[in-house]
Amino acid sequence: MIELALQILSILAPGACLALVGLAWQRCGPAFPLDFVTTLVVNVSLPALLFHTLATAEVSLEALGTLALATLAVHVVFAPLVVLMLRAAGKDWRLSVAHVVGNTGNLGLPVCLLAFGETGLAYAMTFFAVQCILLFTLGEAIYAGSANPGRALRSPILHAIWLGIAARVLDVSVPAFAMETLSLLGQIVIPLMLITLGVSLAGMRAQSLPSNLLWSGIRTALALAVGFGVAALFGLDGVARGVLVIETAVPVAVFNFLLAEKHGRDSAEVSGLILVTHLGAVLYLPLLLGILLG
Repeated sequence: MIELALQILSILAPGACLALVGLAWQRCGPAFPLDFVTTLVVNVSLPALLFHTLATAEVSLEALGTLALATLAVHVVFAPLVVLMLRAAGKDWRLSVAHVVGNTGNLGLPVCLLAFGETGLAYAMTFFAVQCILLFTLGEAIYAGSANPGRALRSPILHAIWLGIAARVLDVSVPAFAMETLSLLGQIVIPLMLITLGVSLAGMRAQSLPSNLLWSGIRTALALAVGFGVAALFGLDGVARGVLVIETAVPVAVFNFLLAEKHGRDSAEVSGLILVTHLGAVLYLPLLLGILLG
């Protein structure tokens, strides 16, 4: 039991420390270049990491394909359930995107990497890739109230995904210097994401705490039920099961606040969900890792 507790601590501590760096920077340091860092990560470093991981992962394409289908199933099951609950409560059903889209990048990727190694990262990148495609197509269209396919087609993340898969399927020999460059670019993603997470959370405020606590609890319980249920449905076990459950259950993604603000949705409610689910993750993520690793 002590050994397992120390293992969980070693998984979560590095990410927590980097997030604290961001929080301290926001409180005490010069202005954090959030727009620059976000642009760098989304348009350069993250596509590099996606391509490199998908092109070089030792996990079979069949296994990654199964995880991708399971990820799609998570969203197909999760989203309608949240929509029904929000409608029943008289809330804006478009905020279902915030409930479904978790922090699979800033938090999910490093946790899966530290918990399950490179294999876990490959599975987590697959989950993240599918979620990115859904978010930047259907998700943003729901927030906006209208579709814009051109926005998704211009996304470097989308092109990194299909190029990485194509390189793997066709066994394309990418020059070593190019892969090393992509590897170096990709290595900055996780530290920057975690620091940015701390910066973002430092500015969040829960303006309606009782409601935020209630809906955060409902969202987390539903996410765990969907994650374990879909994993069982697809017969996933080991690392694949662990990654699917963790990525489904991670707290609400900070990016939802930006989209809600951009499209005139209730960004205050979204920010409350983000803040409370991240605080709650301090309690439930260690328990979840204990179950998955035990």
